[in-house]
Amino acid sequence: MDDAQLLASVPEFLSLGAMLKATPSTEGARRFVYFEASNEGLDQQGEIVAAKALADSADYFLRYGNVDIDHYTLIGPKLGIPDYPLYEIGRPVDVRQDGGRTFVKAEIYSGSGPAAERANQFWSSLTEITPPARWYPSVGGKVLAKAIEIDPKTKLRKALIKKVRWYNIGVSKTPVNQHVAACATVPVGAFAKCWTAAGLDIAKALEAGYGTDSTALEGGAALRKQSLDGVVHSYFDFRNRLAAAVRSGAAGKNPGVQQLVEYSAKRFGLSPDEAAEWVERFMRDLKSGLNKRSER
Repeated sequence: MDDAQLLASVPEFLSLGAMLKATPSTEGARRFVYFEASNEGLDQQGEIVAAKALADSADYFLRYGNVDIDHYTLIGPKLGIPDYPLYEIGRPVDVRQDGGRTFVKAEIYSGSGPAAERANQFWSSLTEITPPARWYPSVGGKVLAKAIEIDPKTKLRKALIKKVRWYNIGVSKTPVNQHVAACATVPVGAFAKCWTAAGLDIAKALEAGYGTDSTALEGGAALRKQSLDGVVHSYFDFRNRLAAAVRSGAAGKNPGVQQLVEYSAKRFGLSPDEAAEWVERFMRDLKSGLNKRSER
């Protein structure tokens, strides 16, 4: 049974929203991901979930909700999926809204043994391979109130979900809602506004030993070619030039992740997705450099 059939078998589930791309955010040993859970976009089922509906149920979600793989902790009992509780990989810790967009911060479980196995695999797929794996969110809940309205722009009928009991986000490779980007391991949206260089002081990180000269780089990085025009030709070229922009202030004062992505896309001629991927890798290199320095 594929994902679409599984979701169709449980009609009260909502499939919506997006996860955005970025770099690992940890607090000590704790691991976090960030999702754009909803943007009031029209999904493939012709439905829109009102931001207010999720806001009204946010406290319930934070108290009782979970994060799992493909809603298996919810649909497992009905479909007879073996060991369905082991598909749970985390729990929500914060919900914020920005206009019609709803963002979620979730903590991913860590540890050893069967209960942590899928959480570790999920986190590894985001942080230990390049490019990171793409995961997308689907909001699970029960629809409590829905109205049929006429879209003023398209003049087409649409179902507006006005009230829900929200208790799950399932991460999936094949989301039903197409208003999606990839998963984020650093703050995005409403969270990104609060997470600037104070979260990771980029300028200090660069001063602490991040190499921007070929002699300071390792492996393939030492073999990179320098760009002679306005467009970068490799990640290592990008990394060198972005580090220089941060140091000089050209990328802004105390830039945050979102600001670096926007700067990189505009300055270096990258697509938004590519800019986000390379900023992600840049931030990971910074953290790796700081960790190596602290171990000496």
